[in-house]
Amino acid sequence: MWNVIANISTHRKESTIILTTHSMEECEALCTRVGIMVGGRLRCLGSVQHLKNRHGNGLMIEIKLDQAKTEEVEGRVSTCMGGSSSSVITPDQLRDACEKFGDASWFSKIDAKHATGYALAAVLERDGSIRPQLFGAWWMAEERYLGLNAFLQECFGNDKVQLVERQNDMCRYRLLGDQKSLKLSNVFRLVESGKQTHHIREYAVSQTTLEQIFNNFASQQNEEKGVARGLFK
Repeated sequence: MWNVIANISTHRKESTIILTTHSMEECEALCTRVGIMVGGRLRCLGSVQHLKNRHGNGLMIEIKLDQAKTEEVEGRVSTCMGGSSSSVITPDQLRDACEKFGDASWFSKIDAKHATGYALAAVLERDGSIRPQLFGAWWMAEERYLGLNAFLQECFGNDKVQLVERQNDMCRYRLLGDQKSLKLSNVFRLVESGKQTHHIREYAVSQTTLEQIFNNFASQQNEEKGVARGLFK
């Protein structure tokens, strides 16, 4: 079917064909001009390269962080909670536990709407308490995420790093800038320099794809503005 459409529209040029699709692979293969509709309104129009240049500024970097090892979590729990790792943390003790780990304000993160805190909130609701080891593992994962954020902002600038998506230990960022300031070799060199320090298990750097541009527009629909549990946008 692709061959038939391409033959009519681009080779023989006998007709203008309007193709409606959610497949960006199909779109790039067959379309010379692309429009993206959101909520029944046309939001952009142009060639694939034009849309990438206009709406795909910068690079995309996807990073997966290492989880803290069991012995690391046990050590942190023992240090912060005085060796009471066999006890449990109840809702009444949660703020105090956050203070012992270093920041009482993190109490507000343990909520059903938080990207990662939802998991602890669910356990508290179900069991009435959480194990210190689970709390410690979550806390250390949050610290690693914040450390990664600070590292990227230091490397590329506070206003040049945008968090696109976060799900558990996976983060996707958009790095803003032109081709000169965002050479792939420089990006790889900088990320490699902090790989061990910031517990980066694996990462990938790429140009913004048409699929990501489409998803970014699609996420602006009213139906898509809710935040799924475990997912930050």
